[in-house]
Parts: sequence; structure tokens; C-alpha cells
Amino acid sequence: MASLLTMTKSENKRLDAVRQRAKDYAAKPKPAATKATATGSSLSKTAIEKAKARKAAKKSAPAKAAPKQTSGSITIKSGDTLSQIAKKYSTSVRQLMAANPGIKNANQIRVGQKISLPKEVTSGSSVGKTNNPYQGQSSKEITSGNAKRESATQRLKRKAVTKKRKGRADA
Repeated sequence: MASLLTMTKSENKRLDAVRQRAKDYAAKPKPAATKATATGSSLSKTAIEKAKARKAAKKSAPAKAAPKQTSGSITIKSGDTLSQIAKKYSTSVRQLMAANPGIKNANQIRVGQKISLPKEVTSGSSVGKTNNPYQGQSSKEITSGNAKRESATQRLKRKAVTKKRKGRADA
């Protein structure tokens, strides 16, 4: 049993070295607690300061302006689609196509191509307005609609009732 509890000299030296490192580490002065360490965050002081600076700059910066609409045309950039452009300028793809008769297929526009914006978009009076009666509605709202839609069965019943009424009126 005694042989199991004995350690070699090298093992004793290693253990003593580990104990000494633990003592040295415990004796080191601890840095002052920051807001990050007090809240349990792993962010450094510099990271917190940078975040505060970004937040302050964001507050002081003016809000992003609406897309420029002084010119009546825009140049297509890489990654642009007609639907994205229509959304950006509060218009529809159909209106963009109508304003640009050279575009035959909405899916085939080229980088560097200049397209004109519809007159409704460039004039200040109707910016943001489209002729779309369903704008801002989900597909569910559009399909259900406000008007009551009758099913085929309901239509047949209605026709049968009107036929009966006509038959009585004739008699």
C-alpha cells in the first residue's frame, strides 16, 4: 500500500511548481472591475468604448435621406433587380416596364443600363403612392378580401332559388 502513495522526485517537483504558480497567480493584484466584468460580459474596455462611440455617432448622424428623385433615371448596379428598384422608389415593376419600353423582360436587365423612373415617382406630389389597391396587405388578406365570395355550391343554390321565384311569378 505504501508504494501506491509514494511519488517520484520528478512528480514532486512538478507538483511543487504547480502549487507555486497557483500562489503567484493568487498574489497578483486584480484589475479594477469594469462595467463589462461586473455584468458578466466578456467584452474588453476598448470594445465597450468603441461600441459607445458608434452609438453616439449614430445618434448624432442625420437620418438616411429618401432615395434621390431629382433625376428621372437611374443606372443599374450589380445585383439590382426591377422588383428591388420598384420597392425602393415606391412604384411597381409594371410601371417601371411601362416607363422603359426597351425592357422586354423584367428578368433581363444589364449592369450599367440606364432606366427611367415613372413620372409619378419623380414628381414630388405622389412619391410613395402607387396604383396598387392591395399595397400593404398580406396574400391571405388579399385572397380573403373584404367582399364576400360565394362558392360554387352557394352560387348553384342562389340560381335554383331565383329559378323557383321566376316560376312562381310566371304562374
